[in-house]
Amino acid sequence: MRDFLARTRGPRVYPACVLCVCTLIVLHGCIPDTPLAVGANRDEFFGRPAEGPLLRNLEFGAIVAPLDKRAGGTWLGLNEHGLFAALTNRPMKDQEPDAQRRSRGLLVLDALRERSATTAATKAMENLEQLPDQAYNSFNLLVADRDSIHAITYERSARRVALRSGPIVICNSDPEAPPTPKLESLHEGANRITKSEPQSVLDDLAEICRSHDTGGDPFRSACVHAGEYGTRSSTLIRLGEDPRDSEFRFTDERPCESEYQDYTPLLRQLNDGCRLDAGETAARKSR
Repeated sequence: MRDFLARTRGPRVYPACVLCVCTLIVLHGCIPDTPLAVGANRDEFFGRPAEGPLLRNLEFGAIVAPLDKRAGGTWLGLNEHGLFAALTNRPMKDQEPDAQRRSRGLLVLDALRERSATTAATKAMENLEQLPDQAYNSFNLLVADRDSIHAITYERSARRVALRSGPIVICNSDPEAPPTPKLESLHEGANRITKSEPQSVLDDLAEICRSHDTGGDPFRSACVHAGEYGTRSSTLIRLGEDPRDSEFRFTDERPCESEYQDYTPLLRQLNDGCRLDAGETAARKSR
């Protein structure tokens, strides 16, 4: 990413490579009464337009998700069946990303059409295998619900990665690649959270999402500060065994400099089937 930033100084360019979440922490089936918890930082150029989380009534059903206003997709979202989907960027080997390829954020919307993580992963693989190589720029796609969790990586072609329940961290590299210092630090933090009480999980995830590496390398931090590029927003989600016990927080700024807002009312609307008008949101100041 640092090499890419150096190449794009001068006239501002917003290529397809920077839509996605860049730090994704998922706690699956490892905290009592909490089948799924997520902390996600989106790293992006600050000039790329985006819209915060809304309850969106799409042709296939309702979802809660933010929106990339440039390409029309999203970096993460949750549907009315309790299916979570998120995308992280991966640098491409030996070539620049191609902005003419289909936006990878649309893959999140494709996944959220399904009723379960297993079905979403299976259909995503089926669709990707029918396409020619390099139909998309590289990515990691994660889908999870209360029952299972799956990942698909894409670099020229798609590959499904087996994931087990527990603390999972995905950034910009292959989920099966040797861990970087950043990944090791995030894994340590995620493992500590598995010992937390359910009511403190999001506070603990927030602390990780706000953290900075003391060595001075901004790209080793969960919260990235790199000039016109960096952590643009942060999302915290906890799904309870009872959907009414779920929580959703979001900040549209660097999490180290802002308070998360409570978007839980959107989840309640989603779970109850009492949909707001398209584009309506609800939030109040939280932590």
